[in-house]
Amino acid sequence: MDFGKWIRSDVQSSEMWCCRRMGKISWTDRVRNEEVLLRVEEERNIVHTIKRMKANWIGHVLRRNCLLKHVTEGKIEGTGRRERRRK
Repeated sequence: MDFGKWIRSDVQSSEMWCCRRMGKISWTDRVRNEEVLLRVEEERNIVHTIKRMKANWIGHVLRRNCLLKHVTEGKIEGTGRRERRRK
């Protein structure tokens, strides 16, 4: 599993944990996630919200002329590695 899928599943499980807490549904009750969402009258939307916020953030970064923009676009060339002088 790559890092993006791992983060997404972690966020979704956290969202379901919050929904279970709001509905006062114990994890030992064996209630499916769809049923939990119906009981608390919610939808899964936290992943979409995070994607939208990231898109807004990158728009702000790319609008300016700063170091972060150059790093994001990959325009900074690396310098040689500094090593200890030999005697």
